[in-house]
Amino acid sequence: MGRMKRVIDILLLVCILAGLFISSSQPYTKQDLRGTISQYVDEKTVSEKWKNLSFHYGKKEISMDDTGAAGMIEFFLRKGTHFTVFALLTAVLYRVLRHRLSAAAALPWSAFLSLAAAVLDEWHQTFTPDRTGQVADVVLDGLGSGTMLLIIAVGLGLKNRKKK
Repeated sequence: MGRMKRVIDILLLVCILAGLFISSSQPYTKQDLRGTISQYVDEKTVSEKWKNLSFHYGKKEISMDDTGAAGMIEFFLRKGTHFTVFALLTAVLYRVLRHRLSAAAALPWSAFLSLAAAVLDEWHQTFTPDRTGQVADVVLDGLGSGTMLLIIAVGLGLKNRKKK
């Protein structure tokens, strides 16, 4: 069973990394969700409720006036995906590393490797038409990774507490 667990963990890691690479290779026009969102969301209602929503992300102001309701929803979906994917990547990296390393060593290495993947992902996007790499996305990816590390550390602490 242990060998099968390792194989599954490695396959999950490969799938996540392949998904990141494929996603970073696609121009924004292939990933644009605004049309689909417009079909399912009453944009007028969302625009009215979020009319004053405005904030800075990276070097850009994000506002309802600039993006429209579908654009704002898409922004949150895309950024939520960044956070979630890198949290999952960190969890899978941790599992893979735990096959060879202690928890104390696997935690920082999974953080480092996840952050390295985030930097490489954004760098890769700079070669893709209609895409840009953003430091703000690396920071968001790092927050996803850090959140997962915290969840793992708390879980380990609770597990160790139960043993005592």
